[in-house]
Amino acid sequence: MYARLNYVGMKPELMEELKPFWRARVEEFSGVEKGYFLLEEGNHAWTLSVVLFESKAAMDSNTHNSLGSVAQRAARFRTTEPDLHPREVLAHLPGHAGKVGYARVAEVELRVDGVDEASATWPSQVEAYLDEKGFRHAYFCGDRKTGKIASISFWASKEDADANEASGAFAAAMEPHKVLMTAKPKVTHWDVVVVVG
Repeated sequence: MYARLNYVGMKPELMEELKPFWRARVEEFSGVEKGYFLLEEGNHAWTLSVVLFESKAAMDSNTHNSLGSVAQRAARFRTTEPDLHPREVLAHLPGHAGKVGYARVAEVELRVDGVDEASATWPSQVEAYLDEKGFRHAYFCGDRKTGKIASISFWASKEDADANEASGAFAAAMEPHKVLMTAKPKVTHWDVVVVVG
């Protein structure tokens, strides 16, 4: 599986019109497994689209053949140009079914020679989340050539994600990978406003 992360500044006053537009476009994409449209907590002018594709070929085909026309059609909603980050899904932790309302994204840079080690151990580091209320699922998305990683966890609510951080489970999951990191992690929090798939 592959993930395309797309950061874009949007006009908050057009958000209610943008949500159905985003859903319709992602539902038209070929090879999509899931899609999430996220608004940054406290700054609903900054968005993140996380679209998961069944293969690299499907993601690349969409990026080269469809995304440009969608971006043109969405120009009136945007305040910035799209900032794309294609990633391989190196690990996935399935969780519990139910509503997805919140996401936490931890972006880190790892030593390139540490990416395989981190992706192999990540599931065991985050499996403690399975015992926590509201955990839905998580993805470890990376670029093996650069060591850039996005660990994305999805939750039923902000309160559930906050409780995960307060319990120390999030810090405990990050700790073993610190020796592989080349930069301090950047953690952002997002409201999930549209889910496809």
